[in-house]
Amino acid sequence: MKESLALLARASGRYHRRSWRAVSLALAATSLLLGCFALAALTTALGHPEPERYAGAEVVVAADQHTRHRGATAPLTERVRVPRTVVDLLESVPGVARAVADEEFTVRTDTVAQLPGRPWPAAALAPWGLVAGREPVAADEVVASAGLGVPLGAELDVRVGQDTSVRRVVGLAEGPAALWFTAPEAAALAGHPDSVDAIGLLAEPGVGAGAVRTAVRQALDAAGAVDARPQEVRPAGDSGTLRALTGDGRGAAESLTAQPVRTGLLALFGAIGGSVLLIAGLVLATLVARALRQRAGELALLHAVGATAGQLRGAVAREVAVVAARAALLGAVASVPLFVVLWPLVTAEAAPYGLALPVLPWTLPAPLITAGLTVATAVLATLPATGGATGAPRSRTARPAGAPRPIPAATGRQAGPRLGEAGPAVPAPAARLVGSAASPVPPPGPGGRKAGGLVLLGTGLMSAAGGAVLPGEGAAAAAGAAVVVMVIGCALLGPWIAAWMVAVTGGALRRFGGVGGRLAAAQGRAGAPRLGAAVVSIVLVTAFAVVQLAAGATAQRAGEQQARATSPAEGIHSTVLVARSELGEAVLDRLPVLGVTPGDPAFDPGVRDGDLAGLGTGTVAVGADRARTLGAGVGDTVTLRYGDGVEESLRIVALYTRSLAVGDFLFDRAQLAAHVADPAAPAAAVRTPVALEGAALESGLSATAVAGLCALALLAVFSTLAVSAVGRRPELELLHRLGAGRGQLWTMLVLEAALVALTGTLLGVAVAAVPLLGFSWAVLHTLPWLPPLQAALIGTAVLLTTAAGALLPARRALRVRR
Repeated sequence: MKESLALLARASGRYHRRSWRAVSLALAATSLLLGCFALAALTTALGHPEPERYAGAEVVVAADQHTRHRGATAPLTERVRVPRTVVDLLESVPGVARAVADEEFTVRTDTVAQLPGRPWPAAALAPWGLVAGREPVAADEVVASAGLGVPLGAELDVRVGQDTSVRRVVGLAEGPAALWFTAPEAAALAGHPDSVDAIGLLAEPGVGAGAVRTAVRQALDAAGAVDARPQEVRPAGDSGTLRALTGDGRGAAESLTAQPVRTGLLALFGAIGGSVLLIAGLVLATLVARALRQRAGELALLHAVGATAGQLRGAVAREVAVVAARAALLGAVASVPLFVVLWPLVTAEAAPYGLALPVLPWTLPAPLITAGLTVATAVLATLPATGGATGAPRSRTARPAGAPRPIPAATGRQAGPRLGEAGPAVPAPAARLVGSAASPVPPPGPGGRKAGGLVLLGTGLMSAAGGAVLPGEGAAAAAGAAVVVMVIGCALLGPWIAAWMVAVTGGALRRFGGVGGRLAAAQGRAGAPRLGAAVVSIVLVTAFAVVQLAAGATAQRAGEQQARATSPAEGIHSTVLVARSELGEAVLDRLPVLGVTPGDPAFDPGVRDGDLAGLGTGTVAVGADRARTLGAGVGDTVTLRYGDGVEESLRIVALYTRSLAVGDFLFDRAQLAAHVADPAAPAAAVRTPVALEGAALESGLSATAVAGLCALALLAVFSTLAVSAVGRRPELELLHRLGAGRGQLWTMLVLEAALVALTGTLLGVAVAAVPLLGFSWAVLHTLPWLPPLQAALIGTAVLLTTAAGALLPARRALRVRR
């Protein structure tokens, strides 16, 4: 039996290779995208901050830059510091030659707008040495990096916070741009004399990093050393244990932004992979169903002569598996060089965040796993597609599905003369064939499918309506779910959508389209499932592209409008964490915040309730949308974790509406400054939306991912139409031989393609507009907006792809001579 199934699968695969070409193209593209994103996710998961400042230290002792809440963990974006007393503790550890305290603060000079200031002893941790001059010994002496171009002996006006003084350059050093101070002076200027950023340990000669780390770990545990946060403000889930870092782990003590960026990229790649699988599932189900529908007669005949439904499903699944394996392997192999070429662009964008994303050779076979996933998706797509052809009981007298129907006897209302009433005449044989096709046809599918599609459309509408009243993340989730559900509903209703489309436009086609229009209307009525499959593919690409592009464009536009209305007031930017529960699981949300001067008359965040004059110690102002999410109002208390992990309960004194511009929480500037990595850093002007800051890398990757997914969806449109066109070659050749001219057939195909493209685009826009309206109104308080250029690109891409898929495969059939 297995040999028979294998023989049947091989023979069928060779005979129907033209139909499988389009399916293979979609499978290869799916495997290519999945392979690229799998490599991206794996490489990002293995990424780490690159040690630079501490590259010469065997061990770096730093605080744990994570906070925890009931099993949930989130990286902190501000520095959690180490008590200065730990330096003396580590000096006495066996094997440690020197324990060097390091701290960084912002310095401004009369020649350089902003650069880091550090204690000179910390230069040995790189190590960076002098290239000229000597080290600083007096409070007014500094060493400048050689790259700054400052000559020895120059006097600089140096400003740290509000302190301005004249410093003399006594040495020039290696390394990136920085000013180096004496250790006591750096401790005073940093603003936290009792704590340091990190401690670098230099080992004695002959002592390895592993031995030093073990000794340091034992010393820290024995002393019960913890970070500099007071116990009463440290969250219950945080132990405060200090970390002893070696190797690549030393980079975590340098860059505070690398870990949050890495976490965000992993979430992004996971979401993209899920979107690829979803689109691939819909695409492959449509393509396989279309390819197998054209073989319904063959499958029904095999079923009638003795093949069981299980045998036919097995043969078809085996055939699809062979086709899919070849295409998926090709896509997986192609994904490796494509990833290697494109990944340096991501690495360059991640470098400013301190995140190193090296491509490791042993990760390159990962696309083989996604190729197997692609094959499994294709095989699963055959199950519903083979049900209709194999589920009917055998009958000796049953006519195989797909066989030509008898031409009905001519009546007083023959199709031929009616078609010839206007426009060029059609020969009688072709007219009779067209009349047969135009006659009433059976319903395009089972009633259960229609009911299921209507239920899904209704569910999507309700989800979109729910998104209009939900706050924040709830609205975004509801909008995303609504799009997916409505697209699946359209897929189930495809034949009825096509039948309705032809019914609405049939009169116009017959009246103004000439013979080609009459042929298009007649063939549209007879081939509703075929047109429905093409329309669904266009709905998918249009809805996905519009939602992805319009959501980001609307948020950017609304944020910029709010930023202009807020005015360019100065403030300190940071983040806070809010603990909450989602479906019973603990979640820590990182939110952007701003520290401002409460009495600044130029600052206008759109206060809706309360008064910003109440901002100060122990108080906070909250964005109206965030307050709705928290269920809090003016006078209530909200518990937050600052960017340095300090937890505090704050009283709400005001609610405001322009949270995209200024963030979800507003603090008194002095209060927030105590919880940022550099309290002496100059304030930044609020000119761009705070809620959209720091997302340049993720935005660029999202745009690339959307382009790739749209390309896959457009390929699905082309493949679906191409598969249908391959199945229509006998029909086109017969019409041509019976007297239909090439021009008339081309007109029919062009009108069908235009009708499919227009219907699919309009329906896709409608599917996207419903959830977008709810999301934009609930979260952004504005109407959706899509840049005209992007809208034109979507429409043009759909139109060109539809024309190529519908017309190019038909050229061969139309070249047949009568």
